[in-house]
Amino acid sequence: FNIALEGNFDECQKFVKLMFADSKFNKSINMSGVNSINWSRIVAQIVYYFFSYFKVAKDKKKINFSVPTGNFGDIYAGYVAKKMGLPINKLIIATNNNDILKRVFNTGVYKPSKVVHTISPSMDIQMASNFERLIFDICSGNSNETLKLMSNLIQHGEFKLKNESLKKIHESFSSESVSEEETKSTIRQIHNEEKIQIDPHTAVGIAAANKISLEGDIIVLGTAHPAKFSDTVTRETGIKPELPENLRKILNQKEKFERIPKDLEKVKDYILKRI
Repeated sequence: FNIALEGNFDECQKFVKLMFADSKFNKSINMSGVNSINWSRIVAQIVYYFFSYFKVAKDKKKINFSVPTGNFGDIYAGYVAKKMGLPINKLIIATNNNDILKRVFNTGVYKPSKVVHTISPSMDIQMASNFERLIFDICSGNSNETLKLMSNLIQHGEFKLKNESLKKIHESFSSESVSEEETKSTIRQIHNEEKIQIDPHTAVGIAAANKISLEGDIIVLGTAHPAKFSDTVTRETGIKPELPENLRKILNQKEKFERIPKDLEKVKDYILKRI
């Protein structure tokens, strides 16, 4: 069964981490999580980069990727692909108003602020879990240095990267943030000029790519079907996006669910009684 938590990403992520931290409960149900910090998901996402590169690039020329990101998972997969030898010039960290990743890229200071709700909600994040993986790598695999930085984040609410570490990030990444109006404008523009509907997250990736000047072509990763964000896309294009044929039957099925309090012990008890 699935459990859906109400709240913003950071709140839900903290709740799930507490559940995983209970080793007795964890082992009793063989708990695992197929989410954006699961390594198997990163491995699968690496394929996107190789597939799209060989579809577009010629003569082994380097290419850029613009990736709408909040939790840094999909773009980290691109970083791994580059380390594996794929000719990538720059990976564009495309963010919405929750621009913590752009701020750390520009200043080296990772300091979460309040989450701002946007029309690209999957990117409404201030604690990018997969960014820790990049930190570990740019710290040359020094777990003590990585632990020190993450401890500073927990204890002091921020950490600051060394200049040499920030320089390493700049070698592979660029970053740009996109406003709500820019996101909406991009949805309209792509619909009017290309006759294609895109979701707001993909629009952030396109808008960020258009704001950055880089050598070589840019591939923008499309991250969701426009029908998933039907209200926003319909408002901006005047046309309601249709679900893919194989998903339309879902609309006629009855949803079964139960509401339980956002209480960790009650959630664990609910699960244990149904295993």
